[in-house]
Amino acid sequence: MNDANHPLASAATLDALEYASYLELLCALAATDLGQQRLRSLSWALDQEELDRRHRRYHEAASLLAHRRLVPSFEEPLGAIAEALGSADTELVGVELNRLAAALRAVGSAVETLESADPECPELHAAARGLADLRPLVRRIEKTLDRRGKVRDDASDRLVQLSGDVRRSREAIYNELRDYGKQHKDELAEETMPMHDGRVVVLLKAGSKSRRGGLVHRGSGTGRSVYFEPLEVVDSNNRMREAQVSEEGERLRLLRALIDEARSSIELVVGHLEFLALLDQQQALCDFAELCGGRLVEASEQHSVKVVAGRHPLLDPKLADLRARALGHAGHVGDMVPLDLELAPARRALVITGPNAGGKTVALKTLGLMALAAQAGLPFPAGAGSRAPRLSSVVATVGDEQDLLTDRSTFSGRLMRLREAWEAAGPDSLLLLDELGSGTDPEEGAALSIALLEGLLERGSMALITTHLTPLAAAALEREGATCAAMQFDASSHLPTFELLPGSPAGSEALALGRRLGLPAEWLDRADELLGSTHRDLRRLLAEVEAVREELRRRNREAEERVATLESELEEVTRRERELAEERVKVGKRARRDLDEFKRKVAGEFRAEVELIREQLEAGRKRGLEAAAVERVFAEAPALETGEEPGPVATLGDRVEHRSLGWQGVVERLDRNKVEVNVHGKRMRCAIDDIKVIKVRGDEPAARRSRPSPAPAVSAVPAELSLIGQRVEEALEQLDRYLDRALLSVDGDVRIVHGHGSGRLRKAIREHLRNHPAAASIRPGRQNEGGDGATVVTLRG
Repeated sequence: MNDANHPLASAATLDALEYASYLELLCALAATDLGQQRLRSLSWALDQEELDRRHRRYHEAASLLAHRRLVPSFEEPLGAIAEALGSADTELVGVELNRLAAALRAVGSAVETLESADPECPELHAAARGLADLRPLVRRIEKTLDRRGKVRDDASDRLVQLSGDVRRSREAIYNELRDYGKQHKDELAEETMPMHDGRVVVLLKAGSKSRRGGLVHRGSGTGRSVYFEPLEVVDSNNRMREAQVSEEGERLRLLRALIDEARSSIELVVGHLEFLALLDQQQALCDFAELCGGRLVEASEQHSVKVVAGRHPLLDPKLADLRARALGHAGHVGDMVPLDLELAPARRALVITGPNAGGKTVALKTLGLMALAAQAGLPFPAGAGSRAPRLSSVVATVGDEQDLLTDRSTFSGRLMRLREAWEAAGPDSLLLLDELGSGTDPEEGAALSIALLEGLLERGSMALITTHLTPLAAAALEREGATCAAMQFDASSHLPTFELLPGSPAGSEALALGRRLGLPAEWLDRADELLGSTHRDLRRLLAEVEAVREELRRRNREAEERVATLESELEEVTRRERELAEERVKVGKRARRDLDEFKRKVAGEFRAEVELIREQLEAGRKRGLEAAAVERVFAEAPALETGEEPGPVATLGDRVEHRSLGWQGVVERLDRNKVEVNVHGKRMRCAIDDIKVIKVRGDEPAARRSRPSPAPAVSAVPAELSLIGQRVEEALEQLDRYLDRALLSVDGDVRIVHGHGSGRLRKAIREHLRNHPAAASIRPGRQNEGGDGATVVTLRG
């Protein structure tokens, strides 16, 4: 991947960082060849706006994938179908049209998922905007072709007729041949009646006398029988063949008509396939991140890059199975030490030393590949907090640059790559130089390396350099903007730990590596003698420094563990305090709810008892002063704490109003805590606490039985409700309240206006109305009623 207008990295750099293998891992997770092609051709994000857009698409796809897959797997290629549709010289077959229909169905399903997504996905929705409705084409393919891609027998009326003619002709021939077989049973080699060149025949024994009365087509493979067509069925076979030819012609006509229809929609089909490729690409990226625990690399300021727990994809054990599938080899499957590395404005150049096979080159490749992934908006196996800036160039020199065809030696090849790094150096460049200064005289190599480091610092470049040259490491410690780090080496086990530690340089430990690889001891012992006492003293000093650093790291780890423990305990205390506070709120709400319920229950029982006494008085069980006494007791009874004035007690014949729904009617029946009210000829039943008296029986003022309480008039309910612009939950609540009121005061239909929009509100309202007890039926609005932007509800009588 190398955009000609913005050559971020040369082909040599991409090869050095193994970028192509990284892309193949991503492609192996794609469900279609279209997704693979899109991944392989992905260009660098040329500006921050484009990079942010890619990040938004990725996060939107991840949110959708939490609920369902976006693209099903297509084992056969889809790209060739689009090419064949665009070329009149390329013939399409039925199975390819079936595959096209499956792809179009997948796009339609994905679009439906986008339209109902919560939260919404504006970037993917924008990519889907403008896609034409190709469901008619899909239905035509499904109606014409069966699962094998063959034209269905019922694809047209003409084909149904011709297929019937062929079937009837074949049955007639079978009947004739059965009669023939009965007459010549001894001469039949088998009782089967096979098809040969589209004609029904029998198998006669070779040399049979009956061969004179018919046509011999050919002998069998064994030579013991012949395919024989008796004269009795020749005409029938001819008629059947004519019907078969007509049938095949009709099938071919239907298939070509279907292909022509698909070709006439080529631009629309290509648009759908491109959208499918985009979804497949995003799905593969999300699958990769989930598989390795990776993420998108965050954006950072200039001269600032940080790798947190980074793993190169070709070494990450979590990706071993994927590497085996994509690259043919699983590679490293054991434990891996993740890389933590940071370059900052004050130390933007880092020189790494350390033992051979200790992980220096892996660190360099991991940083470089993560930087490339960041420029393309791709996920990378790294922890949270990993970040990289916008870069104008990345140069990596790794390994042998020898080229025999151009007569270029190893060292001259390295110098040419270093010139590329020198020319690319600048404030927005990242330079990754492996084994700098090697391949020539150590003193000259060190001089060249130090001069190059100084030049990179002067130009403001970020750089990571690996080396075995101690003078270069020392120069990094002395130059402003540069620093040194070392890959850790365990002196006791003589093994590298693969941990990168900032600070003083480390030795190459070439002799330790030789011993670990089993080189002859006498050879290595003699080499140790030749190094002399000065080198041994230096190694001892480095070992002592390393021991001190290890002790400091141990103490730092212990301090970090103590801090982590304290933070965990603080979080636990905070959590418990939050839970207690929430529990106090819940208990308070529950207590208030229970108290209100108790008040309502007592009030209902009190009113029921009073009404019972009144009914007894009215029946004549009590007379005169006794009735007056009861009325006085009721009038003087203390008001119950229900949150409002108790009001008069409803009796038979009183006009009442529902406290929350607002309808009015006349009390016709009382049953302890329940009341039945006549509302415009409809009987409504509710709790007695839910109504209040607005006019007592016989026009007696309500004030005679209680303190004054003005009754609000019920406003007229309109025959139309507008819910445009509301969220689904709020709209459904308002719809319920409106229907409760409309049921009592509106005759006929009401209109619910919800608009067109994305269709989510319309779909939710209609699904809600289908099961609503107040709705007898629903339908979309007519042209003069708002069309599909409104729903007309017929209320129940």
